[in-house]
Amino acid sequence: MKPEETKSLAKQSATDNILNAVKAAISAIPYGGGVVASLISDYIPKSREKRTLEFLKKVAEDLESLKGIVNEKYIQSEEFEYLFQKAWRVAVEHYQNEKVEGFRAILINSAIGKEATADDKDLFINILNDLTGYHFQMLKVFQDPVGWNAKNSNKVKGASMMASLSQIFRECFPDWGEERIIIILDDLFNKKLCTISSERLKVMISGGGIEKFNNALTPFGRRFIDYVTFTK
Repeated sequence: MKPEETKSLAKQSATDNILNAVKAAISAIPYGGGVVASLISDYIPKSREKRTLEFLKKVAEDLESLKGIVNEKYIQSEEFEYLFQKAWRVAVEHYQNEKVEGFRAILINSAIGKEATADDKDLFINILNDLTGYHFQMLKVFQDPVGWNAKNSNKVKGASMMASLSQIFRECFPDWGEERIIIILDDLFNKKLCTISSERLKVMISGGGIEKFNNALTPFGRRFIDYVTFTK
């Protein structure tokens, strides 16, 4: 991507006219209106511009480093153009690094020819946009339970004779309350991304620790998390 193209994209904003109109109306309100209008003028555009430049720069660097395996014909196609525009416009609205990296991964995995239909890629962007950082954290555990545990100082200790899934979740996320675990888990279950619902949390299961999550992802959930993850 050429520098001038990156600069041009960064300056584009579908909401500029709306923001200007809102700012004008708010500025008419004494004191409070001035404060809010200042935030709209100074923070929102600058923050979005910064995220846009960072996202596009990283994608360009990824494509450069992988140019030997990038499908050049594909990245010049209408499908990739659509995917690119949709991914970066959605990505710059988020500040959570996990989600931004997920949108970037969708583009790079598409560029190098990782298998997925055009509709699946579109769906992956929509799903990722709807998820919170909490959802993503739980999916990362499900993606590679043993590997995740090793990278996180073995939060989940050795297997006991009997343990519930609720106990294992609390060891994975000690700062999460039960309500949050139930909400996030059921949301992933209802989206057909995982096989575990909150109804199974209290069931006592013999043997195994973090390994109980080895089959927590549905086939679709596996395809999704693998596609929104990229490791060079």
